[in-house]
Amino acid sequence: GGGMGTVWRARDLLLQRDVAVKEVRPADPDLAEYDPGTARMLRERVLREARALARVQHPNVVTIHHIVDGGPGTYPWIVMELVEGGSLADRLAGGPMAPAEAARIGRGVLDALRAAHAAGVQHRDVKPANVLLRADGRPVLTDFGIAAIRDSTALTATGSIVGTADYMAPERVTGGDGGPAADLWSLAMMLYVAVEGHHPLR
Repeated sequence: GGGMGTVWRARDLLLQRDVAVKEVRPADPDLAEYDPGTARMLRERVLREARALARVQHPNVVTIHHIVDGGPGTYPWIVMELVEGGSLADRLAGGPMAPAEAARIGRGVLDALRAAHAAGVQHRDVKPANVLLRADGRPVLTDFGIAAIRDSTALTATGSIVGTADYMAPERVTGGDGGPAADLWSLAMMLYVAVEGHHPLR
């Protein structure tokens, strides 16, 4: 679970496979009543995340299978592949990793970013929690929600900064876009933390 909802493990009864279902919902269930504009924005964000993910097909990017959309006034659910190995953040909770292991994970995330950038999608929130690890250790980049929200200036409040400060490139901290290079900054920060066990700017 996170600030914008919960990811559930579910069973696809038709295809007989386990999947991940992202339930996106506001922290306040009454949001649609007193702030319908923000509720609409959240719904659009989910749809944009699904579309952003659907444009990127790569073994190191989480695969989206389906979106369940009940229409205006509801929040869509995203049905994705289930990655069972936990996140890089979970792995790092046990301590830093050897440089060779970090380099292998970094190479996979770099490949995922190349595919995303080639499709015109910037991730904008590369961090350990958004890198899942398959059972064989291969990394999978997930949570393109910020990429989705930044796809349209209409969905971003003027002057707001969306992202995780520890991994955000300086040009994004100051409100700029940064382009694909800013995702590479985030990747580099993540790899530093993975090997050294602490953030270089703290």
